[in-house]
Amino acid sequence: MNKAARFTCCFLAAAMMMSGFSSFAGADFTPADGISTVYAAEASVKVQSSAGFGEGMYATWTSVTGATGYNVYVDGNQIDSMLIRQYTGYMRADAPGLKAGDHTMKIVPIINGKEDSSKAAEAKATAYAHDRSGFGFVNGTSSGAYNEDGTLKSDAVVIYVTEENKDKVTADIDSGSGVTTVTGVQNIITGYKKGKEKRPLCVRVIGNITDPADMPKGDLMVDTVKAGLTIEGIGNDAVFNGFGLVMKNSSNVEVRNIGFMNCNSSEGDNCGLQQANDHIWVHNCDFFYGDAGSDADQAKGDGALDTKKSTFVTHSYNHFWDNGKCNLQGMKSETTENYITYHHNWYDHSDSRHPRIRTCSVHIYNNYFDGNAKYGVGVTMGASAFVENNYFRACKNPMMSSGQGTDALGEGTFSGETGGVIKAYNNIIKDAASFITYEENNTSFDAYEVSAAKDAVPSSVKALSGGTSYNNFDTSSVMYSYTADKPEDVPSVVTAKAGRVDGGDFKWQFNNAVDDASYAVNTELKAALTGYKGSVVAIGSGFKEDNSEPPVVTTPAPPVTTPVSSVTAPQQTTQASSATQPIVTNAPVSGENVIYCSPTGTGDGKSINSPTGVLSAIKAVPAGGMIYLLEGTYSFTETIIIDKDN
Repeated sequence: MNKAARFTCCFLAAAMMMSGFSSFAGADFTPADGISTVYAAEASVKVQSSAGFGEGMYATWTSVTGATGYNVYVDGNQIDSMLIRQYTGYMRADAPGLKAGDHTMKIVPIINGKEDSSKAAEAKATAYAHDRSGFGFVNGTSSGAYNEDGTLKSDAVVIYVTEENKDKVTADIDSGSGVTTVTGVQNIITGYKKGKEKRPLCVRVIGNITDPADMPKGDLMVDTVKAGLTIEGIGNDAVFNGFGLVMKNSSNVEVRNIGFMNCNSSEGDNCGLQQANDHIWVHNCDFFYGDAGSDADQAKGDGALDTKKSTFVTHSYNHFWDNGKCNLQGMKSETTENYITYHHNWYDHSDSRHPRIRTCSVHIYNNYFDGNAKYGVGVTMGASAFVENNYFRACKNPMMSSGQGTDALGEGTFSGETGGVIKAYNNIIKDAASFITYEENNTSFDAYEVSAAKDAVPSSVKALSGGTSYNNFDTSSVMYSYTADKPEDVPSVVTAKAGRVDGGDFKWQFNNAVDDASYAVNTELKAALTGYKGSVVAIGSGFKEDNSEPPVVTTPAPPVTTPVSSVTAPQQTTQASSATQPIVTNAPVSGENVIYCSPTGTGDGKSINSPTGVLSAIKAVPAGGMIYLLEGTYSFTETIIIDKDN
């Protein structure tokens, strides 16, 4: 976990959802020297949190005394047991495949071999519909194993892939010689290659997965799959760790809610569309560093999400984390009839190729370009790109065409290829090094700006290198219906929904002052990704009573390391002006159920200017409250018991 995300000097109540539950536990120390911390499994299901996400919902709850398992129902229908997992301190169930709207999840513990409904609890949440906009839904669909309303197709073959069973999972499919049992996730997908199996396939990934067996060239290969395929992560912690995903000759494929990290395959891409694909939808994924390749420009891995020789593709709501090369779009054999959409992606301090386009016709709208050290959109070889309602923050060169405009200012071209034409409309651009419009220079420009989205670009507007014109694909009959968000709303919309459920389990905060302009490998981020381990304890069964501390729901804390016979609260911000009136920024304001404490101060504990100085005197924390330790050294001389009665 990065420095900026580490636990500061406030101790959140360990069970914020439980009224009257006293809590004193922090991530910066362990019980020692006579201090004991006591947790107990609950007598019945106590819901910690619940939320809706894209066509699904989840809930977490604390372990129930004597429970060996749980049955979970959504709107009265029991979900698959593999969707229920145990983590240290809590249980979690995710239910994908829900229509947009309100849903109720009922959690029933299994005690002595049967359901005990008297100890059940319900959680409610609202699911929202995935945004099926873009070329992936023109002249076909990219919903894979799902219906357009988000529900699973009734005849779908569903497999659950975990680290333990990735090479042992089975499915009965017709792979060319009648229905047979096929073993291993790669072999099951390969079994669809002959086209005999007509039922769609839904591959549900759980937890941190390392290289499965039988993968061609070290990547999970989707080759000639036409029946409809969805590869989706369950929850917020599904990861392809050390390998990538490659698609070729396939149609109607959806990839969602996967974290790609540490890819070291021969192909080099986290996720790559190779050739002859159509109707592909990659959305709500997290793209992290790959392993360094042989070239200097592969220090962060090769392409994060590249698309070659494919058409009718949508890439949306993905989160790119400081990738060096995000989206290569096209090789050298595409035509202008290769139609691609990029929308609502978060280019989070990534360097270049957002996307970098050859020849193809590409719509780029509502993306958040957030601190990009090299460039945003780049066009070559006669490409036409409509760049609309995006937000560029500290993107060095927002739009470039090879050999002209910004690219011709003396820093060297980003490509020796001929140029293309960018049509730009209603983008917000802040802190760019250079952006040259056609109005400013009608010979050597970055983009032709229009006053309305439906305005055509005149044929007289040509690339300086190559002489091609904009093909106006976006005003032709091939264009789809969509509603673009206002550009000023893009940062909030995109950061709320891009990436995996709840933003994924991996948290990192970039330092804009450094990372906006740097395209070097962030060594701390690299180390965190290399050391990443999954946290799931049990899946589907084998659950054990768990007396661990329930996690803080809001911000994950690092591992416990520091003894507490004498504890120094971490430096929060600036030097304290005195022992009783320290200067602390980012402290919660009074009235937020906060109790303030300092080693020497005396008071009512209701503000930083009136902290209580006796830590053990704090007997209860209001529901949803916290204890906030101001800077100083704390010594404990008595036991602090944490339970729901004291």
